[in-house]
Amino acid sequence: MTDQSYVIIGDGDAGATAAKQLTSMTESSEIKVLTDEAEPLYNRIMLKNYMKGTLPKKFTRVHDEDWYSDRDIDLHLETRVIDIDLDEKVVKTESEEEFRYDKLLVASGGSPRKLPFDDGYENVNYMWTMKNAEHISNSVEECEKAVVIGGGLLGIDLAVAYAENDCETHYLIRGSNWWNRGLDQKGAEIIHRKLEEKGVNVMTQTECTDFETEGEEVSAAVLDSGDEIGCDAVAVAIGQTPNSEFMDVEKNDHNMIKTDRFLQTSDEDVYAAGNMVEYYSPVFERRTVNGSWDHSGEMGKYAAKNMLGENDAFDYVNTYGVGHFDVQFLSIGDFTGEPLQKKYGEDEYRRLFFDGDRLVGAVMIGYTKGQEKIKDLIQEKKQFEDKEKLLEKSFWE
Repeated sequence: MTDQSYVIIGDGDAGATAAKQLTSMTESSEIKVLTDEAEPLYNRIMLKNYMKGTLPKKFTRVHDEDWYSDRDIDLHLETRVIDIDLDEKVVKTESEEEFRYDKLLVASGGSPRKLPFDDGYENVNYMWTMKNAEHISNSVEECEKAVVIGGGLLGIDLAVAYAENDCETHYLIRGSNWWNRGLDQKGAEIIHRKLEEKGVNVMTQTECTDFETEGEEVSAAVLDSGDEIGCDAVAVAIGQTPNSEFMDVEKNDHNMIKTDRFLQTSDEDVYAAGNMVEYYSPVFERRTVNGSWDHSGEMGKYAAKNMLGENDAFDYVNTYGVGHFDVQFLSIGDFTGEPLQKKYGEDEYRRLFFDGDRLVGAVMIGYTKGQEKIKDLIQEKKQFEDKEKLLEKSFWE
């Protein structure tokens, strides 16, 4: 397909991958990428190493501006989209620029959800962008006592970043254990112990309800128990809100853009990809949201192909790993099914999730053998009458 105009909002892995895919499948089409960030694509997964001081900034970069120009991709940095006229097929920006399109991909991701009592204090940090990582990198070097809030996959990165820089770190988790979406207490105990070995004080069933402040900074976190923890830095990871306010297509109750299995929105000329998109998964046979780096990149690739008329259903199986410890943590697939779990030893654990007799997800700590086979079984929708046998090591060896 030639002489078409493609506009991509967002230069994360989904947007950049989509742009690359479009250039490989078209000859004379216009491809424009709009991003409100100040620099081209960097690896968000590697930001955790940059912010704790173990990786120079230059090694987080994936593309420079030449990468885009070499492929005839028109990259617009520091360009914030404020409106999309779906009838006229025009993207409008804060600087009053207008970009016309034949097909549009929205890969704008999300922004960190803020605490309701954070009034913009200088020492409260949220993590998502390079700018956030730079601020936290400076914070961890100077900090003596930090409070980290949020019991999810990003919260653990923040806790480790402060602790590994010899900062007294208190990690507040509202639920009974870290990442209770996928782990029970037996599995989470391994992660808690590994955190404590790094100097993190893990505080479960603990919620920050307010701040004590001095001037423009937080001096203490107030807990739901009434206790206070004095601190000179706070880091927060309590989820994201989607960057979708500029367009009027069908969304879910959380304002995430909804798509079909081809990543097409309710407007036939608009597609969506990335960590803040709800799509129909033909693998799990239901609507879902997933947010890992590799998953977003694959979404971008599929969306680009479908913008060109391929009609290729997005059937990717998501994976996510945590690499801070001497044991590997890996999650695969979906975690809403019925769980079965087994702890093999002090540092080995596996939890499997089933939809009826069909394997749909897995969480592994320490013992990760068979991970590719797990992905294949999920993709192939294999069913098992004896589900317990999948917890035996002999099945995977």
